[in-house]
Amino acid sequence: MKHFLFLIFSFLAIVACTKTEPIEEEDPDVTEFEIFDIVGQYNMNDGPHDLAIKGNYVFACRDDKIFVVDITDVTKPVLVKTIDDLENANIFESLLIEGNTLYAGCTSAGGVYVFDITNPVLPTIANKYVADIYSGNKIRPLKLFYTNNILWAAGSNGTYTMLVKYTTSGNTLTAASYWVSNQSGNGAGGVWANANNVFISTAKGYVYSFNASDITAGPLDSYTFSAEAGHEHWGKTLIGNGNKLYWADWGAGFITINITNPADLSADALITHSSYKTQHVDAEGTNVYDFVINTTTNKIFVANGWSGLLQIDMNSTDKVEKYIDYKDHQYYCIEQFGKYVVVGNISGGTSDYKGLKIIKVQE
Repeated sequence: MKHFLFLIFSFLAIVACTKTEPIEEEDPDVTEFEIFDIVGQYNMNDGPHDLAIKGNYVFACRDDKIFVVDITDVTKPVLVKTIDDLENANIFESLLIEGNTLYAGCTSAGGVYVFDITNPVLPTIANKYVADIYSGNKIRPLKLFYTNNILWAAGSNGTYTMLVKYTTSGNTLTAASYWVSNQSGNGAGGVWANANNVFISTAKGYVYSFNASDITAGPLDSYTFSAEAGHEHWGKTLIGNGNKLYWADWGAGFITINITNPADLSADALITHSSYKTQHVDAEGTNVYDFVINTTTNKIFVANGWSGLLQIDMNSTDKVEKYIDYKDHQYYCIEQFGKYVVVGNISGGTSDYKGLKIIKVQE
């Protein structure tokens, strides 16, 4: 009996001394987002035509306005400032941020605006270049690129392709040289440069290479290819990496160009409408507007008007590695933001909300 009571008391003592850990309940307000999930959005009357990011702020342009959106909380983007065109005569079409400076290319009246965005919430106009590049002709920039104190602007004078080289000093722009094509209806939609050469893409589906020190001499070479019927050229974004130049060419597809010899351009890989459909039979097709490169993960993320978002591996640029079809979405521009991308959704002719969408692309 004593032995039995001893066992009972011993058991009760152990139970009394045992600490019970509380059970943690899941927070119902925390959402676990998967890759390619849309995590947040900011709705606009019209979707933006270009984006640029400084810190946690997205600058998005459309028509005569530039919107500044705080994306510190990617699930709840907040508009903090709207920049209106100062002369009510321009359309902001292209944006580029370099340090504390925002360059805005303007079509319609033409020219480049320069904003001080040291405080992104309170941007101020620092300068503008709206003068003629040559007699009676301004540039209407559709794309901008900055390197080594040079601002490159590619677009048209309203009729012909135009490339302008600006030197920069502080917030001052000086038009140093320019080149104009002799083909009408062929504006430039993409521009990229390295130390020695500059490249542009044109609406009629050509990529031209130039000697950066003397663009007035004209192109060193050009590259194009036969687009599939119903999937036409419209040359847009160019981004270079080493001896490769990547090209978004709208319906014609996504092209990797070898620029080892800028005087002899050739394609290393093409993703056309039919090759994409062969790889992914359920995909709608190519409508390639813009893209970003993540050199850390070696991934390229493509804003594709028909299939939402494409993922391409930089080591295999003839294949679409992953894609997502978002109903009624038409992505026109894209920027990287940490493990997310921010896209500008124009949704032309569809019922989807226009504006910014933030998509998770890596864990």
